[in-house]
Amino acid sequence: MIVIIWKSSDVLLDGVNTKEFNVKPKSRIEIPTPEQDTEHVEIRGRNGSLTKKYGYKDTILPVEFYIFQGGSFKDVFREAKLKMINSKTFLLTDDKNIYYKVKSVSIDNAINPQDNLGEFTVIFRLDPFQYKVADSTRTITSRTTLNNPGYESQPIITATVAGTGKIYINDQVITIQNINGTIIIDSELMNAYRNSSGIITNLNNHMIGDFPILEHGNNVINFDGDISRLIIDPRWRWV
Repeated sequence: MIVIIWKSSDVLLDGVNTKEFNVKPKSRIEIPTPEQDTEHVEIRGRNGSLTKKYGYKDTILPVEFYIFQGGSFKDVFREAKLKMINSKTFLLTDDKNIYYKVKSVSIDNAINPQDNLGEFTVIFRLDPFQYKVADSTRTITSRTTLNNPGYESQPIITATVAGTGKIYINDQVITIQNINGTIIIDSELMNAYRNSSGIITNLNNHMIGDFPILEHGNNVINFDGDISRLIIDPRWRWV
């Protein structure tokens, strides 16, 4: 007979294991696949419905935690709540190559039968995508092909420019005009700007075109004009 032993998952919030503040998940955590927002429209005379697919919905993830070391549960609970409510990223130790973006956190009432015993449920609202932990940033100085292994991504591109030029990603064209220095094109934030020692300058009026995406599979990237290089963080992601 084969016996399967399931190892529980630890949780890292902003890179810190929750064991550091004396709480652990009660059981193994399974994260559901996000639901796609889909509309089915019945049209008289048409065979079947007309299907419209939109974006993916947030993932709602309840996780039960318990205090696993000695001490006052109320003290531990207070510290844990502060760390969890302020968290920005969520990672499981049995899937260390992937992290999730935390959009909000709510915490149910705690069960505290004894001073040093207790448990509570944390409800994480996560961005629907799984993001790669490893840095995949590429510096591009000539025509290059990037292969996207996952879902279409929203890259951040830093272009070095001495005037005007164009960026080509497959059939997407982005024109950069009248820039002397760098311009950051952030497709997730839908913003073009410069960051100089923490000072942000809005440069949206120096960019013409849609904010680019990297499609699943091969993406041919090139540039011309007064652009000398691109630094691309592709932000690979999965559903």
